Amino acid sequence: MTEPEIYLIDGSAYIYRAYHAIRPLTNAHGLPTHAVYGFTTILRRLIRERQPRYLAVAYDSRGPVFRHQFYNAYKANRPPMPDDLAAQIPYIHKMVAAHRILHLQQDDQEADDLIASVTDKMVAKGCRVVIVSGDKDLLQLVNDRVSLWDPMNDRTMDQEAVQKKYGLDPAQLLDYFALTGDSSDNIPGVPGIGPKTAQKLISEYHSLEALYGAVEAMKPARIQGLLQQHRSMAFLSRDLVRLNHKAAVPGDIEQYRLETPDQTRLQPLLTELEFHSLLKEYEPVNKIDTSRFYLVQNRDDLAALGKRLCGLDVLAVDTETDSLDPRGAHLVGLSLGTKDGEAWYIPCGHRNENGTLVAAQPTLADLGEVLRPVLEDPDSIKVGHNLKFDLAVLAAPQNGGIRLNGPLHDTMVGAWLLAPDRRTYKLDDLCREFNLCLTTFAEVTGGDKRGDAFCRVELMAAKEYSCEDVFAALHLYHQQLPRLTELQLLPLLRDVEGPLIPVLAAMEYTGILVDADKLAALAAEFGERLEGFEQKIYQVAGETFNINSPKQLGELLFEKLGLPKGRKTKTGWSTDVKVLESLSLTHELPALILQYRNLAKLKSTYVDRLAELRDPLSSRIHTSFNQCGTATGRLSSSSPNLQNIPIRTEEGRRIRSAFIAAPGWQLLAADYSQIDLRVLAHYSQDQALLEAFLAGQDIHRRTAAEIFMVSPQLLTSEMRRVAKTINFGIVYGMSSFGLASQLHVSRKEAQTFIDRYFAHFSGIKEFMEKIVSQARKDGFVTTLLGRRRPLPDIASTNRVQREFAERMAINTPIQGTAADIIKLAMLRVHQELSRRQLQARLLLQIHDELVLEVPKQELDEVSTLLKTHMEGAMNLRVPLVVHLSQGQSLDKE
Repeated sequence: MTEPEIYLIDGSAYIYRAYHAIRPLTNAHGLPTHAVYGFTTILRRLIRERQPRYLAVAYDSRGPVFRHQFYNAYKANRPPMPDDLAAQIPYIHKMVAAHRILHLQQDDQEADDLIASVTDKMVAKGCRVVIVSGDKDLLQLVNDRVSLWDPMNDRTMDQEAVQKKYGLDPAQLLDYFALTGDSSDNIPGVPGIGPKTAQKLISEYHSLEALYGAVEAMKPARIQGLLQQHRSMAFLSRDLVRLNHKAAVPGDIEQYRLETPDQTRLQPLLTELEFHSLLKEYEPVNKIDTSRFYLVQNRDDLAALGKRLCGLDVLAVDTETDSLDPRGAHLVGLSLGTKDGEAWYIPCGHRNENGTLVAAQPTLADLGEVLRPVLEDPDSIKVGHNLKFDLAVLAAPQNGGIRLNGPLHDTMVGAWLLAPDRRTYKLDDLCREFNLCLTTFAEVTGGDKRGDAFCRVELMAAKEYSCEDVFAALHLYHQQLPRLTELQLLPLLRDVEGPLIPVLAAMEYTGILVDADKLAALAAEFGERLEGFEQKIYQVAGETFNINSPKQLGELLFEKLGLPKGRKTKTGWSTDVKVLESLSLTHELPALILQYRNLAKLKSTYVDRLAELRDPLSSRIHTSFNQCGTATGRLSSSSPNLQNIPIRTEEGRRIRSAFIAAPGWQLLAADYSQIDLRVLAHYSQDQALLEAFLAGQDIHRRTAAEIFMVSPQLLTSEMRRVAKTINFGIVYGMSSFGLASQLHVSRKEAQTFIDRYFAHFSGIKEFMEKIVSQARKDGFVTTLLGRRRPLPDIASTNRVQREFAERMAINTPIQGTAADIIKLAMLRVHQELSRRQLQARLLLQIHDELVLEVPKQELDEVSTLLKTHMEGAMNLRVPLVVHLSQGQSLDKE
């Protein structure tokens, strides 16, 4: 019969190890969570890998222990528990309880003592014991039935391993530790006796008593003197290290039996802590009730459904397609849900393996004819998750050109507004936090990897899968609505983010024309220039090497060339941009490497990628605008990312010149002038900044005159460049260190510039101090439209985390308000173009710039319209100013 095996976790030790091993984490409400996460990971690894039948976690006493009674200085040099760790201890205890693991804690005792006491009882009953710890003191307990396992380095210590490491039997370690002491616990030991000497003495004499019985004749004299002088300390240290084997602990092994986790406690706990990755590993308790999901298979039932859905206040919508590209996707089916929990799936494009349409499903024409009035109803709220996709699919000509109308509540956008720093906004992940389990796409398609896999899903399975999505979206909608209202975010969703969805969908559908010949020419030219850089680099280096290998480059720069300021990482020498920029001041090679890298990135990221993404029929690029991509509210774009094309370099401008207008049209670009600084002027009410903008002055020249203390007539372009760097650096909370790095000046000189800046613009400094102070009280900051960004690290004890949060407190209201302004401008421009029935259309939003494609005959009207609505998007204390440029390409130079 197999001997029972029990695992005993040194909980207190792993709490601290997890706290220090993982970078600080917090949930959306500012609760520190990294120690809980690390501890839970260790716990789950043990359960997964070792599958223990019996398990307990031991913790230290909350107060002093019996060792303090005979040595007040025990552990006296340990700092108090950090506040952000103390806040996590109750959650660790809850986590252990939710996993139904026995919790051991006793006044006056440490975790080690409880583990020793359980070990004795269980060994006496014929059990094997595995102590889960990295604490060397517990090695005293190791014997032929007791081992120690440290999961953090996956090391097991049995009798043989202890003998190999210490040269002693586990039973001799108590006397060995008495001699060596332990500085972390303030156990003195015998000063001057190190591990090697202690091992030799205990190996020879076996115990402290025998050692001191022979001390009078011991040599050398130095060791004899140390032992005699500190005899009392040696025996005191042994008493401190000795484990108590008589603590009151359960003696029945069945009390240690590991049960299955308590889902009703575990799910809410993981949700509160926002451990999304761990939530995925637990099956939610509540599978969605599908009894009120219906399959619509003929025109009569479809007509009846259309009548039933007319005039509803709220309707959830989800599309199923044969592609993830909404422009070319064909509608396979449509699910609709109502707030009373009913949902319907209307299939229209399901096919057999041979490609023929499945019988017993309405036609696409029937679907469009019957449901168009419902979907285009301007009064009913349409709810969905990632509605931009559904809207674009329904609007596509091949799917009937249905316009999804009415107020749009996208639950993905709602989740983003409530928690803009979340890692994921997927429907499955959001629902899991509300204890709802959705069928996955892989499950419903049986793992079919083909792009059109869904059209071959059996109708009943498709019904349940798709109806789950509208049910889940409605569930999120009802969860989000009161929270959005409470945080005053509902107007932002209803008036800005919701109406923006069809605008972005239209921009994506239109795309922007690219000159294929120019891209090909640029690819060839950039390729030749890269080859030239390679040869130049090899010439300067004096050898050939892999330029793209950080390891080889680091060895060349710092070991062979002996350049200064090298910084080693775990994987070798650092050759990041900052290092190379610094080295460029003293050697030609790093500068050449930077130029090579920049050109290679432009070629691969833009020139080559644009050619790949260009639609071969229309020659247009269709980027995807990500509404939930940033915490500040700014849009981002992907496939390709058009936000990061450099506009101040020759190569960047040449890439922009490949974006062109159609024949007979022009590209019209409208760029906000210094919008971040104008928002800063509004917030800070700094008189000097307000006066400069109201007078139409060049703010960078004005700043340069102040920080360089010269007349405006004596300013140089370099002085203005420095001032510009400072102006925008201040908005981003740049420190003197950061400014010095950007300007390549000393930190002292950079601080002088900053001091002069704040001396002149004193209102800005006051604003920055006030907003950081308010953020500490509130835990968040807002934009002028009420967009909210939580700052859980604003009161962190970790200086780096806290200072980063402070910079975000300053930057987010400014950058976020600028994002709000350009979104308002997009809405107004789009609406006005539609109202006037103009052909001009919005194509791109890049940073503070809107790009339109305009028929030449509409240029004058659209230019006026564009400038008017952009400059009037929001009333600030200073005017918004827009600069227009037009041409056949996007390059303004």
